[in-house]
Amino acid sequence: MTQKNYNDMSAVGALKAAQYLAVSPFIFQAVVAMKKKGILAHFGKMSKNDSVSRSELVKISGLSDYAVSMLTDLAVAADLLIRNDDDTLSPTKIIHYLANDRMTNVNLDFSSEVCYEGLKSMTESLETETPKGLKVFTSSCATIYPFLSSLPEKARNAWFGFDHYYSDNVFSSVLPILFRERHFRHINDIGGNTGKFALAATAFSDDTRVTIIDLPQQCELAAANIREHGLEDRIDTCPVNILEESARLPSGGDLWWMSQFLDCFSSEQIEEILTMVYNAMDDGAMVAINEVFGDRQSNDIAGLVIEANSLYFTVMANGVSRFYHSDVFIRLVEKIGFKVHRMVEHVGLAHTLLILTK
Repeated sequence: MTQKNYNDMSAVGALKAAQYLAVSPFIFQAVVAMKKKGILAHFGKMSKNDSVSRSELVKISGLSDYAVSMLTDLAVAADLLIRNDDDTLSPTKIIHYLANDRMTNVNLDFSSEVCYEGLKSMTESLETETPKGLKVFTSSCATIYPFLSSLPEKARNAWFGFDHYYSDNVFSSVLPILFRERHFRHINDIGGNTGKFALAATAFSDDTRVTIIDLPQQCELAAANIREHGLEDRIDTCPVNILEESARLPSGGDLWWMSQFLDCFSSEQIEEILTMVYNAMDDGAMVAINEVFGDRQSNDIAGLVIEANSLYFTVMANGVSRFYHSDVFIRLVEKIGFKVHRMVEHVGLAHTLLILTK
């Protein structure tokens, strides 16, 4: 519930919510432990009328009776499990979502493997506008992006799982919208990552070429993916650090595509990048920005997830970016000289598509 007035919640409800927040790290890590030890998956397979004893959970998890009792007692208190009269345990709807809902699992793994330890550095990150939490992985990089391919395996899988889950689900919705505008022959994909959009675009249109513009490390990953699919003749890469003074964008292209890319930069950096695009693009070309905007979500739950995950950028990624609100973007692109040709909301899971012209 998003409160609009002070008395929207009772005093007892507010106290419960406050206490829940105060102990939420314990609940979160207990859920993570239950997932790692197979307890979560077991409850996820149970129906609402099924039950399991603590001794059975000891066998399933390989944990001691003490350990299982610690996890399940908290799970009952947190409304994740129901304790029956015979002392057996049954699942609640919450634990079914934790076990079986893919979006919830993507967010859980991202929070646990990528962000959790670093979030202790949030205050310092906010004070300095640098990603102080990144030190849990590396002290040699100023941002997380050059280090992505070197993250520990679990963190790397969680990061790309998060990124691809939200982006991959939108490509099948976005491409028909884009190609209704016109038939694009050459797309410049800025921040193309591992080449997922490039592969989707070339599959959608058999005479479209794509140039992936990204950091050298990401271009290497993309190039390997392109070779694996045998598309070297239609997809190429342009390794560049777009923030360097010497950075130059390629010429040509009738569409400049940026998906979940600009949220990786401060508003000042976004203005610089979009100015570079404006100056590099042909007059008749279009720009498509596919972003997650916190103020353009369809419900309170989505808004909460977006605003919470936005702090990943503060603490872990670069210290200066976020999931922006749409009004900030619109003011910025119009300041540069773009016109919002079209805005399509609720694309895919959480995205808004901005189509711009000069």
